[in-house]
Amino acid sequence: MKLKPILRRMLGMCPLSWSIFIRSIQLSCVLLLGAVLLLITWNGEMLEHYTLYMTAQALNETAQAVLLIGMLLPAIVEDLQSA
Repeated sequence: MKLKPILRRMLGMCPLSWSIFIRSIQLSCVLLLGAVLLLITWNGEMLEHYTLYMTAQALNETAQAVLLIGMLLPAIVEDLQSA
C-alpha cells in the first residue's frame, strides 16, 4: 500500500517542515471556525447580513489557500535540505 511510505516520510520531516505543516493546519482550523461562527450569526438573512456571508466565504477560501501552501512549503524545504 502507498500510504505507509508517505507516513514514514511525513514523520521523518525536519523540525522546520513539521512546524510549518502543523501551524498551517492550526491556522486553517481557526479560519474555518471563524467562518462557521459567521455563518451561524448570518442566520440566512441575505439582505441584512450579506457582508457576514461574504466574509465567511472569504475565510473559507483563505483557509483552503493556507492549507495548500502549508502542504507545498514543507515539501520544498525537505527537497532543498536533502539536495
